Amino acid sequence: MKVAFGEQINEALLQHERRRTMILIVLFAVGIGYRFLDLFVLKTTDPDTPTTTFGVTWLFPVTILLFEVVSFLIITKHLRSNQKTLPLAARYVNTIIEVCLPSCMIFIIAKQYPQFNVLNSPVVYIYFVFVILSTLRLNFWLSFFCGALAAASYVTFSYFIYKHFYASDGVKATILLFSGIAAGLVARQIRKGIDNLLKESEKRHLVEDLFGQQISMEIAEKMLEQDGKLESKRMRVAIMFIDIRNFTQFAADKHPEEIVQYQNAFFKIVIDSVTRYNGIINQFLGDGCMVTFGAPVELNNPAQYAVQAGLMLLDELNKVSANGGMPVTKIGVGIHTGEVVTGNIGTAKRRQYSITGSVVILASRIEQLNKQFGSQLLVSEEVIQSIDINTAPTCFGYVALKGWHKPVSVYKLA
Repeated sequence: MKVAFGEQINEALLQHERRRTMILIVLFAVGIGYRFLDLFVLKTTDPDTPTTTFGVTWLFPVTILLFEVVSFLIITKHLRSNQKTLPLAARYVNTIIEVCLPSCMIFIIAKQYPQFNVLNSPVVYIYFVFVILSTLRLNFWLSFFCGALAAASYVTFSYFIYKHFYASDGVKATILLFSGIAAGLVARQIRKGIDNLLKESEKRHLVEDLFGQQISMEIAEKMLEQDGKLESKRMRVAIMFIDIRNFTQFAADKHPEEIVQYQNAFFKIVIDSVTRYNGIINQFLGDGCMVTFGAPVELNNPAQYAVQAGLMLLDELNKVSANGGMPVTKIGVGIHTGEVVTGNIGTAKRRQYSITGSVVILASRIEQLNKQFGSQLLVSEEVIQSIDINTAPTCFGYVALKGWHKPVSVYKLA
């Protein structure tokens, strides 16, 4: 869990880093595009501004744009590979480069045009762009470092280029520093939120995995969605009972480990076949199981799914047995369809998802008839009326079922 959580955090950090880089690319591309438009079309530039021509200062926004494009490609490559993180040192180096590039532009402009106080120009606002967007790095110290570096650059220019440090300069430098701190605090809160969200997600997945090993994953998900409650309701389902023939004789001279190994191999085939056709196993019965199609997730024709799953199960068992994957295994399958009541039964301390109704009893009794008819897959007349099959079923007519008040029409499919 901890490994998966760490990987999710690293991937989230990379995603935010790429988003930050993409925003910078768009901003500088739009800025450069607007500058071109202003010079050649709008022509609204103040003639006293020192950057009305394509001087060396144009290299800096273009360089920043190219730098961010390269950063974006590197981050994307990391996301597509198994490397889900960037070294922290690389992020600090990236911050230094991003802050130093506009600093270089300010320095060049200040030297070439000493009469122009570049610290009072909009160029300084570039620092705020990097400081604000550093929030997306979700690291307080990176944001603080960005703000501190921008403030230090501003103080340096005031002292060593313009030979002064007025109160207004101090205020601007302080604002830059506090912007970094504020961005860092926001980043920390966002990071905590993401951490908590991912932790809750991991806990949910863990609960679903553990819960789903005891009952069907579909039931587990439904119960988690409804705070552990599944209200009773009527649903049309198909019930399948599966029983291993002569299991008692098979297990009589086997060690417990051999029996468990055989059961695991058998139930793997059952689970694969049933899951393929949207069925869920309600109960494992040692030498068999009870399967439901159509609850808690509703199906249009649950009987059709049940029959297809039963036929697939028989086919897969024959294949595995023929390949020596497990001993030759004969089973009996009984399927009946109709309305049942589904939902939780029990108390607040102990609940169990239950399928209740005569459909369950009849499906069990129909399965037991396989011993009498030497068959492997028997279904009720209701199932036959609901499905579409290529082969004609064998009808055994009305058969008396143990403990049932009237005969039931039974059909053989295998």
